[in-house]
Amino acid sequence: MDKQLSLDYEENLAFYLDTGQETYLYQISGFGKELMKQGVGPESIVEMHLKAIKKINKDKKAYPKKAIDESFTFLMEGIMSYGTAYREYLNSMTDGYLAEIKYLNIRLSRRLTEMTVLHETIKMTGSSLDLDEVLSLIFQSAVETLKAEDGSLMLFDPEEKVLTIKKAHGLDEEIVRNTRIELGNGIAGMVARSSKPMVICGKADNSLVKIRGRKKYEGVNSICAPLKTRKGTIGVINLNRKKDSEPFMEDDLKLLSTMAHEAASAIENASLYRNLHESYLSTIRALVSALGIKDPYTKGHSDAVAKHAVAIARRLGLSPQEIEGIEVAAVLHDIGKIGIREAILNKPGKLDEEELRNVKKHPQFSLEILNGINFPWDVKPVICAHHERYDGKGYPAGLKGGEIPLGARIIAVADLYDAMTSDRAYRKALSKKVVVEELKRVAGTQLDPEIVKVFMEVLASGEVEEKG
Repeated sequence: MDKQLSLDYEENLAFYLDTGQETYLYQISGFGKELMKQGVGPESIVEMHLKAIKKINKDKKAYPKKAIDESFTFLMEGIMSYGTAYREYLNSMTDGYLAEIKYLNIRLSRRLTEMTVLHETIKMTGSSLDLDEVLSLIFQSAVETLKAEDGSLMLFDPEEKVLTIKKAHGLDEEIVRNTRIELGNGIAGMVARSSKPMVICGKADNSLVKIRGRKKYEGVNSICAPLKTRKGTIGVINLNRKKDSEPFMEDDLKLLSTMAHEAASAIENASLYRNLHESYLSTIRALVSALGIKDPYTKGHSDAVAKHAVAIARRLGLSPQEIEGIEVAAVLHDIGKIGIREAILNKPGKLDEEELRNVKKHPQFSLEILNGINFPWDVKPVICAHHERYDGKGYPAGLKGGEIPLGARIIAVADLYDAMTSDRAYRKALSKKVVVEELKRVAGTQLDPEIVKVFMEVLASGEVEEKG
């Protein structure tokens, strides 16, 4: 608050300044700097000058012209000084507020983006039970959201008791393939053992470097968060170096920890589902193994067809759920042959018409065997239709082209390939070259030409083990 300043309405038209301890009298002419030194603000000076001018106009007293001119001049200077000071104050306040608002907007925008990404990641991982897909979604989301130049998602191998890299970004393949980290070793090992997230600033005075004496962390900027489930830590997510050269901070670590928490739940669910799926397939394979007793030539045939069919389905870009359904259908595609007499199945020569009619009943037998089983996938129509032909001349329903379920068209190609490249009671296995030519020949008549084309790509890529 300004010190008390008042006008002297006597002869001299002066200012009185009451400091609380002493009172000063200043002539209007040439008093400004002294008042400023005494701590009088420009607004008070302007106010007093306005009062002085009103006093002059009111009493029309013959004050010295010089005093009046100097008073007016200083009034203008005071106004300008006050205006400048106030503008500078406002500008400084405005700049400060604008900078604060800009900073808060940036943080708000970033948090909204992060929460959106987190929500989408949770939604995507929650809708998938494929472990590999879940790992990819989680890790890619973390890398993109936190703008990391490189990093990895590692899972703990309970048998080897080490962390291994399951997903990586910006790392050499050799590092990904050979990295084995024991609990307690390195940043990842320490985080996995302690189950606590960690940020490495990479400065010489960093606590980790100082306490541990590990100079290798100098210059490194990393964050690492544990993947924790109810049963314990199952892995970690590591991210290194931000693309914008900004260091990873506490906020980044909090976000990564939140993502890691959601990731761990999704990974646990996917792992449980995979174990259940494997148990399910084991039960189905045990059922199919009964067929191997009757027909030793088809032993292993169902598993081989399933591998080829899955490879085709993946290359077609089908969903994990669709691929699982095709795999189960492929394993069970010949289960109906249990209803065919062994003499017919193992006949070394050509089948007669009656025997052929009997064999063609096996898709229907499959449906009867599986009728009481509720599958998570719509496999029964696929199993029933795997002997339909693309030109409509197949069995049992004479379906044509797109009328045939996609899974059945895929299994038909895989089935024919494995049948021709395997020994049978009536012939030896054919060479790969002969089989490939035969597949191409019947594409568009017996087989879906697009599926044959895709299977040729599968064979060329080495995704499946070749025969012949």
